[in-house]
Amino acid sequence: MVDNFIKSFSELRQKTPRIAISGYQNQNCPYGDAIYNSKNCYIGFAVDSSEGCLYSGMITRSRFCADCEEVWDSELCYEGIEMCNCYNCNFGRFLRNCSDCFYCFDCLNCHNCFGCVGLRRADYHIFNKRYSPEDYAVRLKSVKTMSKEEIAAEIENLRLKYPHVALRQYNSENCVGDNIQNSKNCFWAFSTKNTYDGGYLYDIYTVYGERNEDVYDSFFSVDLHSCYNCIQVGDGWNCNFCHYCEHLKESELCEACFNSHNLFGCISVNRKEYMILNKPYPKEEWHKVTSQLKEALKQDKKYGWEVFS
Repeated sequence: MVDNFIKSFSELRQKTPRIAISGYQNQNCPYGDAIYNSKNCYIGFAVDSSEGCLYSGMITRSRFCADCEEVWDSELCYEGIEMCNCYNCNFGRFLRNCSDCFYCFDCLNCHNCFGCVGLRRADYHIFNKRYSPEDYAVRLKSVKTMSKEEIAAEIENLRLKYPHVALRQYNSENCVGDNIQNSKNCFWAFSTKNTYDGGYLYDIYTVYGERNEDVYDSFFSVDLHSCYNCIQVGDGWNCNFCHYCEHLKESELCEACFNSHNLFGCISVNRKEYMILNKPYPKEEWHKVTSQLKEALKQDKKYGWEVFS
């Protein structure tokens, strides 16, 4: 049974066409991949609900940002890395709730700062030194003439001088990992947001709902509930070993399946239910056959991504 299923699944994958570039509900977003609900984005990768972003990756709910990586709820930012809720911030890294900040590192709730490190609730600072608004404007014109190498040297001196956090966790409880936000009871999670009760996660966040729940061993997915080993899955409910699926429920070992439920070993199906290897089954028979297949695969220790190999 196991060998026949794996052989049939492999043949199905080889003969079934699949989408070359993934995306959903976009307008004028050429030369990118994994772009969702976005508009006028160019050469973007892993872009969600954004507009006018260029040459960027892992961008969510942002507008008119360029050359950025992992930026959330931000606008008019350039060359930023891991920034959230920022406005007009350039060459920044690890910024949250900041505006008009340039070349800053690990700053929270800061405004009108240049080349600063580790500041909290600060404004009108240059290289961590406070200025009056008037003096800041004058001094800013001068430091902007510095070369990038000179600015980088000043920032590196400040990074060695001032301590900064080892792990970034915000509004989170009982979590182990880095870059975790609004989460609870997560272990070994990274770039994870709005997730309760999960482990071994990377780039898990929400788009359709308020939180992910009971998610383990998953990557680059949104709005998962009771899911295990999912990759690039959006709005998944009780799904295991699924890759690039959207709005999927009660399904396992699926690839490129959308708006469906109760699938097992299916490829490229849309708006379907109770299918095994892309063939429909009566509801009662589907439950019986999938239970037998799962048990056989587990006994042979092939229940998982081994089926895809």
